[in-house]
Amino acid sequence: MASTKLKEILRRHRRWLKNQAEGARADLIGADLRGINLRNADLRDADLREADLSGADLNKANLSGANLTSASLHNANLQGADLTRADLSHADLRGAKFISAVFKNTDLWRANLMGATISPKALHSALNCKPR
Repeated sequence: MASTKLKEILRRHRRWLKNQAEGARADLIGADLRGINLRNADLRDADLREADLSGADLNKANLSGANLTSASLHNANLQGADLTRADLSHADLRGAKFISAVFKNTDLWRANLMGATISPKALHSALNCKPR
């Protein structure tokens, strides 16, 4: 995805989160975001279904309520990310880093976590995720 297009989507999403004019929920369904830097990004309630975020830097990103169903986060950095109420069902999370990530009420149904790095605190919150 072109950098200018993504910046505009994120700008409009910020406005949407604040209920401001010209705001729109981030629609990144199926987007190619491999290796992108989204550190500290506010992606609350964004739609990232089937997006490719392989190798992306989502350090301390706010993904609470985001829809990441069937997304690829293979080898992504999600250290300190907020995944509260996020839908990660069927997501590819192989090799992802979840040190200090928050998984409160996160849907991990059939997500592939092979080789993922999860801190004890994040693991504890992940084990208390929303059951199906």
